[in-house]
Amino acid sequence: MVYLHPFGSTQPENAEFLRKNFDEIPSNPYFLEARGPVFIFYDQEPLDADYNRNLFEYLIKKEPGPFVLINTEKHSQAKDQICKEFPFAHLDYFFHIFAAADWYRGHEYVPGIVPPEQRILNKTYITFNRLTSNRRVYRSLLINELYKNDLLASGYVSYSKICPDGGAFDDNLRSGVPEYNIDHQLIEEAVSNINKIPELRIDFADHEHIPNQSMVLNPVEQLMQSFVFLVTETCYFQTKTHLTEKIFKPIVLRMPFLLLGCAYNLEYLRSYGFKTFGDFWNEDYDTIEDPILRLRAVVKILKDISSLSKDQQKQMLMNMRPILEHNYKVFTTQSVAQEWAHLTQSLNRICQYYDYQPPYKLNTWTKQAIPI
Repeated sequence: MVYLHPFGSTQPENAEFLRKNFDEIPSNPYFLEARGPVFIFYDQEPLDADYNRNLFEYLIKKEPGPFVLINTEKHSQAKDQICKEFPFAHLDYFFHIFAAADWYRGHEYVPGIVPPEQRILNKTYITFNRLTSNRRVYRSLLINELYKNDLLASGYVSYSKICPDGGAFDDNLRSGVPEYNIDHQLIEEAVSNINKIPELRIDFADHEHIPNQSMVLNPVEQLMQSFVFLVTETCYFQTKTHLTEKIFKPIVLRMPFLLLGCAYNLEYLRSYGFKTFGDFWNEDYDTIEDPILRLRAVVKILKDISSLSKDQQKQMLMNMRPILEHNYKVFTTQSVAQEWAHLTQSLNRICQYYDYQPPYKLNTWTKQAIPI
């Protein structure tokens, strides 16, 4: 087994290996000759064919294989490209179900988290946008759309003009996402508008950068005063199913949510038994493949919700309680066990394809041993 350590790391020097020590096994010909596949657990971060190439080239040079790539993307253009370039078998599971269950455990004992009926709504929405470089530049485009629609005052908005990973927002916007050909005029409009607004902080106003708070449910006071959670996911432009712990924050908090993620990821979430909010607003945005049009469709929903009074929003929240309770129950009582069963069954099933004893045939390019 190969995994990346510490959490969230991606480079060859972060690869940790777990293996049987055959020197400690009695001198039995079966044990001495037997070998199984190398399971590569690249399941914390999104797959990217170009970015991950160095890591996978390193692994196939270091290990004879065969390899099984274990990832968190059920459908993924990047994964398809990787498995075409590297002869990996692969299987997927929803890793971030386990991460979120770990990070948000004990939430029921936090006194500031109150049920929907006890909330006093102060803002229409809340949204967190810490990293804004590379393919996360869509978050800067979101701020531009919120500004143009006069929605910044309607929400608790976290956004820093200096990305802690990538520097100034304007440089990042102008670098863009080349394969998506974002309109130049839109980028310059966003640069101009964002320059007009102050730093946007929900909390940590005294910090140079917004700290990483993915693993905590915070700030509780502002969360409980907000009607809808605008989730800005890690992946947005890509063609893949990929969700992280971010989508589970509103679920744990019994909050409705709008999702800014890759197209069809609401549908992906529903496939795990969760319910979304198509009875209350138009969720066709999930099927819009053009990233800018999808962004604007979500902002349009926010604008419509913001036109409601706080009493109307509170009534809508009360009407959503069956969905909120259903999602909370699925996450807290079912999802971990279901996904653990899926992972272990998938591992057992894929192992049936491997005969752990010689002979092998050798892929001369990858030096990968492929069992016969």
